[in-house]
Amino acid sequence: MSGTLEWGGPRRLLLLLLTVSALAVLVAWQGTLLKLTEFHRADAIVSPANGVFRLADYRAAVQALSIPGIGNDLSGISYVPEHDQLLAITNAGPVQLVALDRQGSLLGRYPLIGFEDPEDLAWLGDGLVLIIEERVQRLNIVRLPEQFGPITRDNARQLTLGVALSNDNKGFEGVAYDAQRDLLYVVKERDPQQLYRIGGLRPTLAGDLQLDIHDLTNWVSAAGVSRDLSAITVHAPSGHLLLLSDESQLLFELGADGQLLDRRSLRAGNGLQEGIPQPEGVVVAKSGELFVVSEPNLFYRFVR
Repeated sequence: MSGTLEWGGPRRLLLLLLTVSALAVLVAWQGTLLKLTEFHRADAIVSPANGVFRLADYRAAVQALSIPGIGNDLSGISYVPEHDQLLAITNAGPVQLVALDRQGSLLGRYPLIGFEDPEDLAWLGDGLVLIIEERVQRLNIVRLPEQFGPITRDNARQLTLGVALSNDNKGFEGVAYDAQRDLLYVVKERDPQQLYRIGGLRPTLAGDLQLDIHDLTNWVSAAGVSRDLSAITVHAPSGHLLLLSDESQLLFELGADGQLLDRRSLRAGNGLQEGIPQPEGVVVAKSGELFVVSEPNLFYRFVR
């Protein structure tokens, strides 16, 4: 028998096994290196003195409050300044909007009829609320009923942006509205993480199509601190953004030019008895209180 390596021969098989093992080790090492680099970069460039949210000053006043009777998939939250109340959304059994006070007490429900995988919401003012559907990546603008009751998608104004299209369940994950500048922010969860800013919503709703879409994904990439994006909220006076990452268990602030300014861990410690499991929504009230909701059904309130 010759000494050449034959396909399927024992020495060839050994060589292939060694090669595959080496590649597996290399991939694992690169993944570990990426995680280490992410947090090293965050430590190196964060500038909390220039931030507006003052994340380090927050302490948890309400922790892991379960809201009875709303199911197990609390996925987003928004603030209604006209009533000093919160609106939260569930995307499973049953799908609904729920009104909460700032202590997390349930005030009422708006069952959602005909919506496909609603993931987050944003209060637009003037009685209007925007609901995003993750898989189909659709934005629905509906009027909130004066009395608690159902909201039907057939009655919604609908927008489909045609960006970041995805066949999996990693579509639009979070939304926030800057009423002062008429700017809508939308985040895509991952693969890849993406951030969009959309201007001209108000004229468009009035019948004059003026949507102006900007891809700000490079802001998230440059920050380098998140493995996914779950939610977003905006500080209207400054235009600064506060983003939430579930996989990184992290809040982080971006300035009006995209610079990383501040960050805060949502893991155990930092005033939290336990880490927040699967945080999915974040908003800040006019009082400065910060609210986080977590799947399956947990409510957190932070005060300064």
